[in-house]
Amino acid sequence: MTLKMMPLVLALAFPMLACAQDAQAQRGSGGGEMGPRRPPSSLELLLEHRETLALTPEQVGQVSELQAALEEQSAPLHDKLEALRPPRPPGPPPDEASRAAGRGPRGAPPDAEAKRERMQQVEPLFAELRANDEAAYAQAEQLLSDTQKTRARELITQAREQHRQRHEAMRERMRSRQ
Repeated sequence: MTLKMMPLVLALAFPMLACAQDAQAQRGSGGGEMGPRRPPSSLELLLEHRETLALTPEQVGQVSELQAALEEQSAPLHDKLEALRPPRPPGPPPDEASRAAGRGPRGAPPDAEAKRERMQQVEPLFAELRANDEAAYAQAEQLLSDTQKTRARELITQAREQHRQRHEAMRERMRSRQ
């Protein structure tokens, strides 16, 4: 490659790298905001696996509409959950030694009573989110053939189990730090 072509190659390469990094952050693997990633709704899983399920364009459109309605219905619940999330202390994140000892950046142990109270407040919100998801999926399932229903249930069960395993692994790591 000649030196004259180098600026052209760089001009083409940088936007591709930026797009790749942005897509990676949006998927939740790497950068982006800290905190637990929400599991996808049942409808998002249907749309994600549209080829596997052989959804028709009409089915995709109808499921997309149901997903938009679900997001609108669940937005206030997500806002409440976010408001209940404990605030991050100012300054840099804790170092590994503090994390291993189960302390925050200032060395204070987590307040167990406050955690319990917060969990009592969030559980009904999670239950309502699950109920919303189940109701939306019941509507979407009416649009599917019997073969699609069977495969969709398998995919959703599989995704939920993977999420549960990741959640349990995270809880176990948190317990081992205390």
